[in-house]
Amino acid sequence: MSIYRHFAHVYDIFMAGVPYAEWADYIDNALQASDIPKDGEGILDLACGTGNLTLLMAQKGYDMIGVDVSPDMLAEAQSKVDNTLFLMQDMRELELYGTVDAIYCSCDGLNYMLTEADFSTVLKKAALYLNPGGLFIFDLNTVYKYQNLLGEEIFTDTIKKSSYLWKNRYDSETCINEYRVSFFTKDTKGKPITFEEIHHQRAFDMETVTTLAQQAGFKEIKVFDNYSHNPPHDKSERLTFLAGKGI
Repeated sequence: MSIYRHFAHVYDIFMAGVPYAEWADYIDNALQASDIPKDGEGILDLACGTGNLTLLMAQKGYDMIGVDVSPDMLAEAQSKVDNTLFLMQDMRELELYGTVDAIYCSCDGLNYMLTEADFSTVLKKAALYLNPGGLFIFDLNTVYKYQNLLGEEIFTDTIKKSSYLWKNRYDSETCINEYRVSFFTKDTKGKPITFEEIHHQRAFDMETVTTLAQQAGFKEIKVFDNYSHNPPHDKSERLTFLAGKGI
């Protein structure tokens, strides 16, 4: 089953609470602190989705590239962001025309890597396409979040006449989390439609990710609690990694 197909058209409705503006400010500040110029060789939004963060970073003056595996998500992104190159690629098979000054992957995009080998492949691809002194910023949902907050829960909500029923299951042995979500909405002509998507994500502990990043060639790796400058703690729901390539 292809994920983010029908969901792409209602994604922004259900993700309205995501603090994209705060994330954009955080990424912008991190890039400036690393002396990454706005008139340099561009920034890559990896797993860019519908382009909400791509648009905000473009508005801050960065030359953006967006990559996503879903053509439907990219279609939504292209309708929002002008003068931006969008590429349909699996992040494990990333192939750019040149190098970039920075890469970021937000909203737990890397949790979709279900093995350490796949995670390592993405890190190596990022290192390959980063200029010397470049920065890779990414976030990850934590074991704590999957195990204690999502677990075996069922969630439901109705927003703008669109509803969902989300059944969650987390396997603590494999660290794989399954989202099985049924959507009830209407098409552009007002006709009711129902569809289901099944997503799988994996939880990775901080130590494993740090080791994989070092093995991929990143020299300086900082980890914070959820787009802040605070250290991670036992109940962190999201970790933010800043991995510097070095010169």
